[in-house]
Amino acid sequence: MKKVINYINGRPIRITLVMCCLALASCSKFLDETPKGSITPQSFYKTANDLQLAETALALQFNLAFNQVTAPYYAGDDIAAKRNGNKIDFSDFDVFNANSSNSRMTTWWNAFYGTIKSANSLLANYNNATEATADQKNNAGGYAYFMRAISYFYLTRTWGEVPMPVDNSINDNRPNAKVADLYNLIVGDLQKAETMLPDHWTGPAKQNGVDVLPTKGSAKALLANVYLTMAGWPLKQADKYSLAAAKAKEVIDNKATWGYTLLTNFPDLWKFSNRFNTEAVYACYFNKTTPNATWGNGNMMAPNPYAPDYEEGGWEDGFGEISFFNRFPAGPRKDATYQKDYFVKNDPANVVDWQHTLQKHPYFLKYREDDQFNWSNHKAGDWWSSATSFVIRYSEVLLTYAEAQAMSAGPDANAYLAINQVRQRAGLTPLPEGLSQTDFRNAVVAERGWEFAGEFGIRWFDLVRTETVQQANSLRDAGEVALINHPSDAGHTYYWAPIPFVK
Repeated sequence: MKKVINYINGRPIRITLVMCCLALASCSKFLDETPKGSITPQSFYKTANDLQLAETALALQFNLAFNQVTAPYYAGDDIAAKRNGNKIDFSDFDVFNANSSNSRMTTWWNAFYGTIKSANSLLANYNNATEATADQKNNAGGYAYFMRAISYFYLTRTWGEVPMPVDNSINDNRPNAKVADLYNLIVGDLQKAETMLPDHWTGPAKQNGVDVLPTKGSAKALLANVYLTMAGWPLKQADKYSLAAAKAKEVIDNKATWGYTLLTNFPDLWKFSNRFNTEAVYACYFNKTTPNATWGNGNMMAPNPYAPDYEEGGWEDGFGEISFFNRFPAGPRKDATYQKDYFVKNDPANVVDWQHTLQKHPYFLKYREDDQFNWSNHKAGDWWSSATSFVIRYSEVLLTYAEAQAMSAGPDANAYLAINQVRQRAGLTPLPEGLSQTDFRNAVVAERGWEFAGEFGIRWFDLVRTETVQQANSLRDAGEVALINHPSDAGHTYYWAPIPFVK
């Protein structure tokens, strides 16, 4: 465990970086004090198996971020929380009242810095694996670059200027890096990753015909999203639109190489039996039945967090915002995103709609199904699951291309084709022809909101980069908890979360 002291506005902030255990099977023995030898970088990074164990540890570390509800993104207009009990930390972001002690935020921060620590260790040592092949070493290094890049991408979009360790040396006075420097590292890491990662993995890194670790295609898709974000606030580098379009087009034109497809039916994405599917460009996969399972093996996003408490015994960590729900176009996508019928006390004979639930909000349906969920009475069989958490879906690649192409070259036929594929699946008509550049961009951003409602900050990040946080919250329904503070699109207040204080 390592602590880095960082100073924000003259106040010391401690950041705890946690390294997960290298082998899952060893976790149950983690507290065994009987000395049986020592694993060091010099003795460990030797074989292909060592690299595979390090890759597994890195995956588990990143999974810690994506197995739980995360507070900072409640500032978006797609999700809200009740303002009582242990949901206050979620609600504080929803009403723009969060501070550095928000515990629901701190777990997200620690998970990413833990991933970065693990990635830095692998990057410093993967070339030392003399008993591994050149490809095995190259793939391990590419994976570490990808994971470090995506972790910093989440960190800077959420908190802005943050510490940027690129090694595991101890520095108690590490300064915050500028946003531009963070993006330079992210882009550089992803450019390395897209050359070093394989088109496909073998062995345990491939399950049910799907790559569970990122591939070259994953790196290109993430890089396209990074460029799109750099074109917006705070960097506002408009030249990055053309780079985003070109990189997304690489993924679209070569989707057969990596096996990416847009699933025909949106609801199929959320079926537990379909948790390995070809729309996943990169996802977090879980298996809670693994012997000696750790937090990284189980997913707490399903089935309880977004389920109603009084009616169906859920945790009520969050629900859909009313105004956003009302603007959401009707069709199969909306039906699969939000729950329609609620069984009071899990009684299928006592059905109410969302307006008659205790909280009077629509709840998200896409996270409900797991291996033990009972659809006959809406009762959960367990508190955590092996459900997949999507990080990048192929539909996002299409929408990234549509927006970036329109902003760099105008809304041409290819841009329309990309967004209309997503709209068609959602049961919507094609966008009208002849939209202006701005109107087309706004239509794509709205489409992204419907497509990814409630999914790990995607909506919130879109509002921030397009400088529309205040505008979106001006549509807030009277049925929501009133805002305590008010964001400003002109001054960008409340655009970044407060740096957490971690003891």
